[in-house]
Amino acid sequence: MLPTIRRLAPDDAAAFKALRLAGLLDLPSAFGSSHAEECDTPLAELAQRLAPAPDCAVFGAFERGQLLGLAGLRRERMAKAAHKAVVWGMYVAPHARRRSIGRALLAAAIELARSAPGLLQVNLSANADNTAALALYESAGFRAYGRERGALLVDGVLHDEILMSLSLRENP
Repeated sequence: MLPTIRRLAPDDAAAFKALRLAGLLDLPSAFGSSHAEECDTPLAELAQRLAPAPDCAVFGAFERGQLLGLAGLRRERMAKAAHKAVVWGMYVAPHARRRSIGRALLAAAIELARSAPGLLQVNLSANADNTAALALYESAGFRAYGRERGALLVDGVLHDEILMSLSLRENP
C-alpha cells in the first residue's frame, strides 16, 4: 500500500528539514545543495518556503505520520522563463525505496504543473550515475536533452548531470 502523498504545509517544516538533511548526507552527489549549507536553516524560514502557492509546492509521502519521501516543484521566476517549472529535491528514505513512492511523488508534482496556467514544460537534472532515478524520470515522460559534465563537485569528485524535460503541451 502506498503512503499518503500530500503537499507539505508550514507545520511540516521540522519533518521536512530532518528528511532533507538525511538525504543530503545519504546522497550528496544527488543534490546541488549540501548538508553544511542547509543544516542551520531556521525552521521559520523553511515554514515560509512551505507556504501554499499555486505553482510551487513540496510534496511528501507519509506513512503512520512519518515523512518518507520528498519532491519539490517550483515555477521559474523570470518572466521569459515562467513557462517552465523545475522538479527539485526528490528523495526517498532508504528503508522506503522500491515501493513506487518516488513515482507517486513525481506524479503529484507533474499534476500540479499541469494545473498551473501557462506552464508548458517541467525540467529536472539527475546524477548521470543514478540509473534508478533516470529510469523513473523517463518512465514519467521526461526526455534527456543534454549532459552537464562536472555539474557538481562533491568531496573532490566531479559528477555529471543529465538534463531532462517533460513537455506539458498537447502535441510536444
